[in-house]
Amino acid sequence: MSPVFPSKNQSQARQAAYAATSTLKPQPTSIVAYQSRGHLLLIGNPQSIDAFGEPPEGLSLETIRGEGLPHMADITIQGALGQFVVTVAGQTIKADLILDLMPRPILGMSLKPPGYITADLSRQNLQHLKHTLSELRGTFEKPRYFDYNESLCAHGRSGKKGCTRCLEACPAEAITSQINKIQVDPYRCQGGGICATVCPSGAIRYAYPKPEDLLTQLRVLILSYLKAGGSAPDLIFATEEQQQRAQQALPSALLITVEEVASVGPEVWLSAISWGARSVRLFDLDNMPPTSRQALELPLAMVQTLLSAMNYPATAVALLTDSSELITCSVMPDITPSAHAVTTEKRQAFYLALDHLVTQAEKTNPQVTLPSGSIFGEVILDQSRCTLCMACVSACPGNALQDGRTQPQLGFLEANCLQCGLCTSTCPENAIHLSPRLLLDHEQRQTPRILHEETPFCCITCGKPFATTSGITTIISKLAGHALFADERASNRLKMCSDCRVKDMMEDPDVEF
Repeated sequence: MSPVFPSKNQSQARQAAYAATSTLKPQPTSIVAYQSRGHLLLIGNPQSIDAFGEPPEGLSLETIRGEGLPHMADITIQGALGQFVVTVAGQTIKADLILDLMPRPILGMSLKPPGYITADLSRQNLQHLKHTLSELRGTFEKPRYFDYNESLCAHGRSGKKGCTRCLEACPAEAITSQINKIQVDPYRCQGGGICATVCPSGAIRYAYPKPEDLLTQLRVLILSYLKAGGSAPDLIFATEEQQQRAQQALPSALLITVEEVASVGPEVWLSAISWGARSVRLFDLDNMPPTSRQALELPLAMVQTLLSAMNYPATAVALLTDSSELITCSVMPDITPSAHAVTTEKRQAFYLALDHLVTQAEKTNPQVTLPSGSIFGEVILDQSRCTLCMACVSACPGNALQDGRTQPQLGFLEANCLQCGLCTSTCPENAIHLSPRLLLDHEQRQTPRILHEETPFCCITCGKPFATTSGITTIISKLAGHALFADERASNRLKMCSDCRVKDMMEDPDVEF
């Protein structure tokens, strides 16, 4: 496939589109500051440390020699530039910089913390390495790449584990579990962005730029291009370092420069197509960390599955790891562009774009089975096990599982389900499992349905409904043979409401207080 160069009309439309986006003013993000006084910790075997020699001017040096190192697992390195804390053999060392000369680096993550340098002196220019280290003394700033809203997070509830997608995907290992929530180290975070892409709820969002700013730029770019006479455009997302190669690979495309390609997620891809783009290309020939690329495969497979279910070409959205892959990529058929506005909510942005594409499709499957681990799906309930205890309702962060308020019912709103697994880990009866899928019909997806309901169990004394029949049956079964409920009167108290139960205990001469 030879590169397609823009016609005169397309070139004019591109100029108009880029001019329109140049007037946009994205929201600023906050800044993370580092202060390095130049204390360098050198870790390596004696030969490499001796080969390194004296530190650059302005840097002080401390060493950990290889022959005294315990097993790698016994060494911990926390922090980042200006604030490293290294623990080894019971000793704590503080450093501003770390030069790791070990054959296998102690820190194995794809994106090492700022200020942590690895080197092989047999292959690297020593003077250049020392110059690099000397430049890491002083005050430095970088953007704070993320925003985190704990109230939306599906990581945990009441000590039960749920979603771990961001922890597993982060190439900098900057995210840690705090049991019921996550914590992101802003000093270790380097803006990989994949955490925001895989987050099912939008609890963690990319902030450079913010999602609404990127979507606004995208919408203005496409609509301005079409208004200026351009036909449905190809879009290509690339980092600043790769934008020239990206434009060479697809000269006719509209280029969107981003900090990290992995930060651009499914709601952005589908929004672009719904607004009139005929394809979306994520351009990455060599920059993306392996952890990010692997994590990106699932949302990409999910979106391609959905496009196929709507009878659109799956590869209208594609990741390019080799420019020759353009040969196998497809483009969307002509559709009427959507007029929907930008929304700040991740799932709403996804659904708005999806619903428009469904209306434009000639034929769609009513429901689509998605790859395992997808962020959309349903809850499958074993009614024979469920006691309607509502533990799952309390645990559900997306309000997908709902109680019947005045009736013993368990309802489900599929549009809200994050497939986080908190309901499965919380359910005491193991009555729930998840099934990744997506309903393409908007009304069906947004309509609550009853998963299970029972008639209320009424107090055997006053007749007031206070529980479910299955719940009382389960309690009686589990307490059978217990000394406190051995006689019939004590056993019958399990069938009473709380008020009658207390009254009966007070009147029972066999109950000791």
